[in-house]
Amino acid sequence: MKNEKITIGIIALLIVLFSYTSVSKVLEYEKFVFQLRLSPWGILKQMAAWIGVALPLLEAGIVIALLYSKTIRLGLWASLGLLASFEIYIIVMLLSGLNLPCTCGGFISHMTWTQHLWFNGLFIVLTGLAILQTKNDRANKNIKKGFSRV
Repeated sequence: MKNEKITIGIIALLIVLFSYTSVSKVLEYEKFVFQLRLSPWGILKQMAAWIGVALPLLEAGIVIALLYSKTIRLGLWASLGLLASFEIYIIVMLLSGLNLPCTCGGFISHMTWTQHLWFNGLFIVLTGLAILQTKNDRANKNIKKGFSRV
């Protein structure tokens, strides 16, 4: 039961993280798109306006998946995929040597790229732990019950 409470806590952290970043990107859409266009990746420059809409929607979709007991595992896997994508982007930014602003939005955008790497890495590890915990059917049922009470 202790591990299940930790897993519920991890899911709650992911909900807060993706809710916050999604809303920040929507509220600061123009800034978000402008910063995407500064990226060293040509594809991001070309698709900045589309990404500016799609990424907050994806983050909001993950939040919704994490909120419903039947889709928690889907939400966790989607979280892991998105966090891994962000980690690759952060590594590219670090390797580029460019001192470009982060496109995250809110207080997270004030982190250095190295701080982003560690912050994101922590969330990847936590998400991986939650996925492992929900792998067990019995534990998954208890998490779903516990989360529906929150």
